[in-house]
Amino acid sequence: MKTLRPYQEKAVNEAWAMLKKSSAPVLFEMSVGGGKSICISSVLKTMVDQGKNALCLVSSAELVRNNSEEFKEFGGDPSIFCASLNDKSHDKNIVFATPQSVINAVKSNHPLAQRKFNLIIVDECHQINFHNHRSIFMRILRHYKAHYKDMRLLGFTGTPFRGEESIVGEEAVFKSHVANISTSYLIEHNYLVPPVFVTTETEGFDFSKCRPQNTGEFKGSDLQKVVDNKRLTWDILQEVDVFMQKRNVCIVFCSTKSHCYEAFSALPKGSARIILGDTKSDERHKILTLARNKEIKYLVSVNCLLVGVNVPAIDCIAWLRPTSSLLLYIQGIGRGLRLNDGKQDCWVLDYAGNTSRFQDFDDPIINEAVQPDEEIVKDYVIICPACSQLNTETARRCVGVTNDKRCDYYFEFRECPNTSCNAQNDIAARQCRLCEAEIIDPNAKLNINLTKTVVKIVTVKEMLMGVSGGAYGFRVNIEYKCFDEHGKKFSVYEGYTPMSEKGKNIFYGKFVRVHCETSSYYYPHLRNIEKVKEMLDHITAPKLLHLNMKDDGVKIKKKLF
Repeated sequence: MKTLRPYQEKAVNEAWAMLKKSSAPVLFEMSVGGGKSICISSVLKTMVDQGKNALCLVSSAELVRNNSEEFKEFGGDPSIFCASLNDKSHDKNIVFATPQSVINAVKSNHPLAQRKFNLIIVDECHQINFHNHRSIFMRILRHYKAHYKDMRLLGFTGTPFRGEESIVGEEAVFKSHVANISTSYLIEHNYLVPPVFVTTETEGFDFSKCRPQNTGEFKGSDLQKVVDNKRLTWDILQEVDVFMQKRNVCIVFCSTKSHCYEAFSALPKGSARIILGDTKSDERHKILTLARNKEIKYLVSVNCLLVGVNVPAIDCIAWLRPTSSLLLYIQGIGRGLRLNDGKQDCWVLDYAGNTSRFQDFDDPIINEAVQPDEEIVKDYVIICPACSQLNTETARRCVGVTNDKRCDYYFEFRECPNTSCNAQNDIAARQCRLCEAEIIDPNAKLNINLTKTVVKIVTVKEMLMGVSGGAYGFRVNIEYKCFDEHGKKFSVYEGYTPMSEKGKNIFYGKFVRVHCETSSYYYPHLRNIEKVKEMLDHITAPKLLHLNMKDDGVKIKKKLF
């Protein structure tokens, strides 16, 4: 039988203390990957041991299956009441069910509707629309509360908000809050792997003209206009496939349903499956099982894989869709943070500008995303005068973190128009980060634009190198003989003159460190022509080049080995 981790045991004890203290609904907050299902199983097993009844509501058949299996591993023997799973048993102390199946039972006066439950657990409880008393969840809760006035309600979620509104408080459904186990806590204590935000070279989609609706999300038709660039989708997924050569499973979040099919067709045949809202439960289960067993490499979806997916093999998340919700962005990334054998991290590939969109949020994962890589951009960092943190030359706000708080120094900023506030804000901010005063017209164009340079991925057939000049002034010349996907042959050139300290550092950062395994040995000698010639004998040629194709020439953006 499974046992709880120390933080899980402490959190479950907190929940029991609150449930015993009052009949008011309790929220149990635990980030994705923290083990909500095993905590639910622990609570339910205690209910069984006390001879009491509990109903566990989960939003999908897949979650019913997963949570009930977890409970069985914990020593439980539940009933499953779920039409999609062709099972409507209800005689055991513990019943796992979907809200739709339960509300249908209530409407038809099914025997399940007559049962008295001491406790109702709602997994992913942020989905409860507590402002709408006719919503399915609220009707179910009222029904069973009327049957047993001392019924307790315990909600589990990693995102305790609906939109920007908390689901805990006097006007919300939950009145108290326990556990509060965050993603950053789980990473810090090695219960999750860290996300690694990988620099992508292929052009991302420019969603800057898309405006969020009242729901906070973007309109599908607006997104579809942006992603109609099929060549860009193809180019992006060719790069993703290169990244995935030494990875296991990647979720590709697309903008629309048709975009999913477009992405699917751009991925290697047989390597991907699509999961959408209308994917049948059995088919969804088969697809997720293939991913768990690493028999497929890609899961393609829009929203369906944001919650309730337990596939530890996922070690890469590719965003081809924008979101205006930081919680949703973190939740999506969380799909790849679960521990698995040999897994050290989860790569995040952002082709939709989400990291830029959230760059002014003081969230630990976003702070990590915007950290500069000192080795790669050695000559392109500036020092913050407030905290001495290194920043990229294009940084608008310092990325330094002191005592878990983001540095408040801005290199470029807009000042809050509220004279009693005057806080500095990011130049693209719409509202003040402190007083929420409006800074720019909500209909004004966002000032975060992605490059529109055409990016091409080409194969390197041969790499030629030479040194021209003499000991007091020389240049390193490199030629890459390449061919593109159409078989067209051409050459790409680069050159370095490492005679100054800056020139030496650029040569080292952009070429030597990338191509030479013993680069640190040669670093002090890069202004010595004989040592450079010696070093060229130890160079490794790349297999692929990512090229920026501009009107004024070709620039190498990335090399893949």
